[in-house]
Amino acid sequence: MRGTTGRHQRGLLAGGVASAVAALVLTGCGGQPRPVGATASPADAGLRRDEAPVRARFPEFGDFTSTVWQGEVLGPHAGRSTVPGPTDVRMSGVVRLTEADAARLRDTYVWRDAPTPPDLPKGLLTEVPADARWRTSAAFTRAVTADHYTAAFHADLGRKVLVFDAVNPEKKP
Repeated sequence: MRGTTGRHQRGLLAGGVASAVAALVLTGCGGQPRPVGATASPADAGLRRDEAPVRARFPEFGDFTSTVWQGEVLGPHAGRSTVPGPTDVRMSGVVRLTEADAARLRDTYVWRDAPTPPDLPKGLLTEVPADARWRTSAAFTRAVTADHYTAAFHADLGRKVLVFDAVNPEKKP
């Protein structure tokens, strides 16, 4: 009995550590406060507008003007703090580019019409233009991910909108 209790406590501790790590990955340095007078609605539940976590993982976007994003824990460990092990995190969002950065991305990378629209969590769909002309760039994806993680980037550079959807994006120095 005594060994079983110790293993159970270690399992709970490890699961708690895994959950804490996932939370840190998703939250970055903390959320941005909602403006005075603003109220939360079910439509924006879980959406974040703080730029620091996005800038830390995607400096290639440049000096964007705004972002809205969402993070979620994936896989069998989602919502189960008693299961130890690695935790995958999905980070998805929409970035409004500056004119200069939209031009830089357009001129630096070869962009092709996207075969499919961006695959985003439901809450973010209202943040993208319905009639956007989505384009993708394999070279841009490689430049951002360095082939270390999975991600998709869709851009409508004429509208200065970039959509990202990444699993386990890494912070960059």
